[in-house]
Amino acid sequence: MKSVTGMSLLAGTALTAVVVLYVDARADNALDEIALDTITVTTTKTEDKVIDALSGSSVVNDVELERFQPNRLSDVLNTVPGVNVQEDADDPSSVINVRGLQDFGRVNVMVEGARQNFQRSGHGGNGQVYLEPSLVKSADVTRGPVATVYGSGAIGGVVNFSLIDPSDFIVEDETWALSQGVAFDTNRQGVLTTTTLAAQPIEQFGVLGSFSVRSDGDYTDGNGDTVPFTSKDVVAGLVKAKWKLSEESTVEFIYMKQDFDYTTGAIGTRRDTHTVDDTIVGRFRHVSSDNPLIDLSMSAYFTNTDTDQVRLDGALAGNERSFQIKTFGTDVFNTSRFATGDFEHELTYGADFFRDTVTTFDGGGNGDEFTPSGERIAYGAFIQNQISYSDWMKLIVGLRYDGYKLESDDGSVDSDDDNLSPKVTLGITPLEGVQVYGTYAEGYRAPSVTETLIEGVHPGGFAFILLPNPDLVAETSQTLEAGVNLKFDGVIRDDDRFRAKVNYFHNDLSNFIDSVFRSAAEGGTPPFGDFQYQNIADAELYGFEVEALYDFYDGFVQASYTNTTGNNKTDDTPLSTVYPHKFVGTVGLRFLDNSLVVGARWTALAAQNRVPTGTPTSEAYDLFDVFATYEYNRYFSTAVTLKNITDEQYVPFRQTEGIPSPGFSALLSAQVKLGG
Repeated sequence: MKSVTGMSLLAGTALTAVVVLYVDARADNALDEIALDTITVTTTKTEDKVIDALSGSSVVNDVELERFQPNRLSDVLNTVPGVNVQEDADDPSSVINVRGLQDFGRVNVMVEGARQNFQRSGHGGNGQVYLEPSLVKSADVTRGPVATVYGSGAIGGVVNFSLIDPSDFIVEDETWALSQGVAFDTNRQGVLTTTTLAAQPIEQFGVLGSFSVRSDGDYTDGNGDTVPFTSKDVVAGLVKAKWKLSEESTVEFIYMKQDFDYTTGAIGTRRDTHTVDDTIVGRFRHVSSDNPLIDLSMSAYFTNTDTDQVRLDGALAGNERSFQIKTFGTDVFNTSRFATGDFEHELTYGADFFRDTVTTFDGGGNGDEFTPSGERIAYGAFIQNQISYSDWMKLIVGLRYDGYKLESDDGSVDSDDDNLSPKVTLGITPLEGVQVYGTYAEGYRAPSVTETLIEGVHPGGFAFILLPNPDLVAETSQTLEAGVNLKFDGVIRDDDRFRAKVNYFHNDLSNFIDSVFRSAAEGGTPPFGDFQYQNIADAELYGFEVEALYDFYDGFVQASYTNTTGNNKTDDTPLSTVYPHKFVGTVGLRFLDNSLVVGARWTALAAQNRVPTGTPTSEAYDLFDVFATYEYNRYFSTAVTLKNITDEQYVPFRQTEGIPSPGFSALLSAQVKLGG
């Protein structure tokens, strides 16, 4: 293991540092912090505990974020079964993969319900998300196309990130709170400073403002070599306000702005890059106290992600290009609760809409051909009835209507389509603590602007032709899923809990859109061939996932496992986006009346050799992390996380540049809070 320069200095300054912005809101009883007992809404839009959800659902809560001090979204989602994150070392964005599906909206990634639809074509993923982890409170994930209530396109699943909230800082006897701190990363020589001010002058109104500055240098890999162009500077701000208009009505406003400065070019062309991301969300909820038929939610959002680049090398040095997507969306739904005889109903119905406007420019290159300008509108409506009988049977039936319209910037392409997608889930509890369920669900994803309109010539010596495909049709999926939820208290001792979710899925995809390259010998355009997005006839994905936790007052043991296989059934080849088998195990012990938690995590990735011809493989690797968190009182907390303590040299699957990930890192931090 490498020596840690400045360790004593960092340890001495940790008293004025911060890793998390929300530890003061932690529950006094550590057992109440179990993620599988956390509320999820991404399955049905109605609140349910993760362990009771009839789906492959998971939540990453603030307690887990505190332990592992995320630098990127891959750190946030590492323990979630069925979820992987593709990231390039020289770009702070993330592409989220669920059950082997990613890119172009197959996973509906949201921040506070606002869709993140940015995409820039290249050799990496095509669905980049920019999000500073210090603002994240939790991540709510549902895998597969079962979350039909969450909008068009999510045939892979739904991931919704919630941001920190005034209630995470202000305790019951306070009207304001101020948090200040700094976190250090020894590998990147990185510093994160965060200032958060929350106020609740009256019971009906609360507001929060948070400002984070992250500065990371180039990191070193497991061999001790510095990896160039892996530094980044991030400035992120958040304003969140909530008004309780009455006992029945609430209004919420959220504005987040992020600014990322970095240089791409660890491999290939070097570009000075500046990405600005804005997310604005307005929400209204009315829950009638005397009419159970009215639980109304309305929201509107706007996101704008704008990347500007200046080339730093070659004959085109100084060339400027830009990629921008603006997304406006709305979502309205109501839940009516009533009974018919012995059957309890939660009938949820609503509609949603979003519009993507893509604008690209490349003064001296052809980046605007690979990511063409255009507009896409997607809209839908749904109805879902969740029926409960006694405490042993639950039936969910739903139907979603989707439609879309896509136009090129010059009006030469104009396409549209619509579809109906049904869903049915049956859950039974034959024994106390044992719940089994089965689901059939269909999904629908409209082709994106880039998939339809991409056109041009690949730069460099391998100048193959990029062909548009205005005849693309939407993808559809048909998923069968079966699962078991296990929930037992007092297993060995009175204060312990055991939770587990095990599920198997099989997803058949029709008209799956994939990139197809044809050489000149195979009928492609001479002399180098051509590239086009095409509807391949059929594809399939299947596998199983496990998430389990045993928690007792003095500690916990947590594990997750993912096993997914994907095939292009048309030509009997593997799909290129299926990640290797993955196991994550965490052990922790609590001391000093739960104020001190120490533990370790083991992440094991199998080799991935089952890939299409020409796709890079990946080798197996193991990562070991240790952590300690200490909350002296609600005014001061500190944390230490040692990541990759064995200095493993590894390259994650689908790291398109083949660049090794960071070696050993020590993260030291603390939080100081004032309140009154």
